[in-house]
Amino acid sequence: MGIKHPARSQSSHKPHAFQRDLGAPVLTLLTLGGIMGSGLFLASGLSIHRAGPISLLFFAVGAVAMYFEISALAEMSIAAPTPGSFLVRTEQMWGPGFSFVTGWIFWFSSVLTMSSEVTAASVFTRFWFPGVPLWGWSLLYSALIIGLNFLSVRGFGTVEGIMAAVKTLAVFLFLILAAAITWRLLPPSRPLPRQTWTAFGAHGWLPHGWLGAAPTLLLVLFAYAGTGVIGLAAAEAKHPTRSIARATRSTVLIITLLYLGSIFFLLTLLPWTQYGPQVSPFVSALQATGLPGVTSVMNLVLLFAVLSTMNAALYSNVRVLYRLARDHQAPAILARLNRRGQPSFAIWSSALLLTLTILLAYWLPKQAYAYLVTATGFQAMFIWLMVLLTQLRYRPHLERHQPDRLHYKQPGFPASTYGVMGLVILAMGFSFLARTELVGVILGIGVILLVLAVWIIFRRRMIRPHS
Repeated sequence: MGIKHPARSQSSHKPHAFQRDLGAPVLTLLTLGGIMGSGLFLASGLSIHRAGPISLLFFAVGAVAMYFEISALAEMSIAAPTPGSFLVRTEQMWGPGFSFVTGWIFWFSSVLTMSSEVTAASVFTRFWFPGVPLWGWSLLYSALIIGLNFLSVRGFGTVEGIMAAVKTLAVFLFLILAAAITWRLLPPSRPLPRQTWTAFGAHGWLPHGWLGAAPTLLLVLFAYAGTGVIGLAAAEAKHPTRSIARATRSTVLIITLLYLGSIFFLLTLLPWTQYGPQVSPFVSALQATGLPGVTSVMNLVLLFAVLSTMNAALYSNVRVLYRLARDHQAPAILARLNRRGQPSFAIWSSALLLTLTILLAYWLPKQAYAYLVTATGFQAMFIWLMVLLTQLRYRPHLERHQPDRLHYKQPGFPASTYGVMGLVILAMGFSFLARTELVGVILGIGVILLVLAVWIIFRRRMIRPHS
């Protein structure tokens, strides 16, 4: 590949380093921002429409899986809070091939996450401006998020924290409002359907059968993706041992409460048949109540919500590019930090691929989101597998050689790790049954195979002796 790489121990850019300015509250909000995106605010409507009321059970299972996966990530990040955190451990435990594939798939997955989030933001904006094409809004929002990532770490954390706090508070308010309407403490302006959970429900909770519902499991797990932020921010966290542990516990509690509460009330306010991918289920549910002004306010909040997730995804993937470059698995220029301690070239590289994926919104405006979210979900679950596979080796390694670093432990190890891995493999397998999203599945697999092929062809040039 003809790329010169910097030595690990020395670099002409060494005076610039990551700033440790993220405390536990900001780290929690940053992680919430990475997780709570279009998977909840848009794709959940698709899951509900296709699976029916059983989707609540799927989301409960997803919450448990997320708890164990983020705990595994926190365990490794606290033990060694370095830039690129889990990628460093992947290379240590499995070799450079695994870290190369995992790192580049994480990068592709994050860019696809950004693409799906910016497409969702454009869908939400068309609620007010239906005549403007999706790709126009996508370009505008992409430029905004790229600009935010050039702020200082502290400034970025503040902006992202505010955005994440707004959407978290908004979902809490939605739950309060939905509960008040459900229990008749606040009567809606128009009568709501009496039967929602069993609408058209001769089949009860499982209207399309298990084979009809199973493909939505990938979309449900995608709604919990984005946990990688908590590990990748470890190198910029104040007191990583304490901050990451607190952020992990807070994130799991808040996400579980908000997600399960939201799905419950979405199924309560409207029949599952009235949800779909073109409008946020939160907007559809509030429209049914007829309460004035509430729908527009919620749509505005959802716009901020998906932009927040897009922002967190860009933050994550540029740090993965930085780690890959430091490990001689990406062009050396991507390892350069500017005077603010930011990997600026990595930011522009991610921005370039994001611009290319936005073309999908131009070519296929109606199918763009469904394809992107399925491809992203497939790759995000591949990353979960790599995180858990790495932890299977790293935990015993720490117990034998550095037990003093195990300040935080994933509960139920190793059974919990194997259980989540099995669930993820099932979700990825069932995704082939969803014919309408098969293009997205093929895209997700295609990227994985492409990265594998690149490693097989160029591995001798990328493996360098450590200096």
